[in-house]
Amino acid sequence: MKTLYKKELGYYLNNPIGYIVLVLFAAFANFFYIKDIFAVGSASMQPFFTFLPWLFLVFVPALSMRIISEEKRTNTLETLLTLPVTEMQIILAKFFALVTLVAIGLGLTLSLPMSLSFLTKLYLPEILVSYAGAIFLGGLYIAVSIFFSSLTKNQVIAFLASAIFLFFLNVLSTEFVGSILPRFIQDALLFFTPMYHLQNFAKGVIDIRSLFYFVSFTGLALFLTVYQLKKRE
Repeated sequence: MKTLYKKELGYYLNNPIGYIVLVLFAAFANFFYIKDIFAVGSASMQPFFTFLPWLFLVFVPALSMRIISEEKRTNTLETLLTLPVTEMQIILAKFFALVTLVAIGLGLTLSLPMSLSFLTKLYLPEILVSYAGAIFLGGLYIAVSIFFSSLTKNQVIAFLASAIFLFFLNVLSTEFVGSILPRFIQDALLFFTPMYHLQNFAKGVIDIRSLFYFVSFTGLALFLTVYQLKKRE
């Protein structure tokens, strides 16, 4: 599993595509956050973690779309499945490699709280908890994207399917849904939205319910991916 992890991580770190996606993510994150500071006039990290799910909506599927679909297209998946590793180990190796890349991307945004600390006093534990929540969010998005990548040989289809599904998950927490659905239904749907649970972390609170949400839904997506691979046998 460790070898597979290094192989997957090495693909992105030895490939311009990985760097391009990470640099673009950091550039957009910094741009939108700085723009929001000047527009709202408030020095806070809250806006960053509010639009982060929308940034991940594009960049995580872009990183993940090839992770299995390319293996299927080049017929290397069958070879991979003959190695003395289980399907779960294969998926976990790919998953943790992508989580590492997301963590690197988030690391490129640490200049934001560092710069903000010169303007206002920041509560360090809150920032750390917020970034931990961002990694959990990235893990959920990655697991979903890996699942859709396992369903097709076409990377574009994998990207679009992942992005559309995650888009609808995000929309469930918006005012638009609240305006067309009864309040009790919206409250019930809110639990299934990653944006709602990320905001709990962004407040500096480690909510057990939010932790359970990210871990369980990420685990479910990975389990479905493993099941999809086993169906090929």
